[in-house]
Amino acid sequence: MTKTRYLLIGAVISLLTLWGCGNDSDYVIGSNPNEFAINPIAIPVSADGGTYELTVTGNESWTARLTGSNSSAQGWCTLSTTSGTGKTVITLTVSPSTSFVKNRSILIEVSGGNKTLKSKVLQETMVLSEDEVLINGMVWSTKNVDAPGTFASASDEIGKLYQFNRKVGYPAGPQDDPAPANWPAGYTNDGTNWLPENDPSPEGWRVPTTEEMAALWEKGATWVTAAQTGFRVDGMIIGVDAATAQRATKDNLKQLGCLFLPQSGWRSEAGLMDRTWLCAVRTANALNPTHGGMSLGDAGGYRDTWGWGDGQKPRAGMIRPVKNIQVED
Repeated sequence: MTKTRYLLIGAVISLLTLWGCGNDSDYVIGSNPNEFAINPIAIPVSADGGTYELTVTGNESWTARLTGSNSSAQGWCTLSTTSGTGKTVITLTVSPSTSFVKNRSILIEVSGGNKTLKSKVLQETMVLSEDEVLINGMVWSTKNVDAPGTFASASDEIGKLYQFNRKVGYPAGPQDDPAPANWPAGYTNDGTNWLPENDPSPEGWRVPTTEEMAALWEKGATWVTAAQTGFRVDGMIIGVDAATAQRATKDNLKQLGCLFLPQSGWRSEAGLMDRTWLCAVRTANALNPTHGGMSLGDAGGYRDTWGWGDGQKPRAGMIRPVKNIQVED
């Protein structure tokens, strides 16, 4: 038991040295319950955040405060109590990380009598999953929305088609597909943005705004063939310049930092498949009261994020969702 304890203490001290925490006398691990000390002196936190404990020992009164945060996020770490007398367990609540590049860190200073002790909190960065790409400081899914709350099974599947601010998904198909039996013929144009309760994206994701989709297309939108990419259908590579897009395949999209949008078309006001040679992506907010913010592109190099009269709200297009977080760095 003694050997194990010394190994643990040595590992923690080594960790603090790597972090550049300063004077080791500021960090005291409690062993005598009557002595003023804190434990642990280093608190590693996962990217998901959660609750963690810091124990204060001794018999005297003390105060605690957070200081030295390196994060622009406010209130990402909080303490259950900031003062007390004698042995107390302080619960830390840490919010999920919003950075892919920087470990969050913060100091907990506990002062009692004429001594101030410190414990350092260090949080891991987020990690992109296999089906996520970081572009313009935002996390995009590599797959479309299928039925409400689900993703399509592959990047080259269209998934379901959605009208503006409606949570009913309709099937895609060839241009001669008949209208669905429950297709709504009209649409009330009330100037409303896409409401969260009507968003069909999976939990933690949302329909992107028109401005967010426009920013992606401005970085580049290039038509590619199935022969080039290895996908089952033609489509567009977006988020990178044309030269990079020409190197894109189904296996290197994440490495290149781009997305593939499958050729899709939309369902028209009558519920019929239309413009099936286009990529048509539904976005969240209208740029004016009559348009639903649909992004369009075809093999001729045409692309448009306003819909050019073709992005009307009754029309249903595929949705490429963005993660519902604000990336910190």
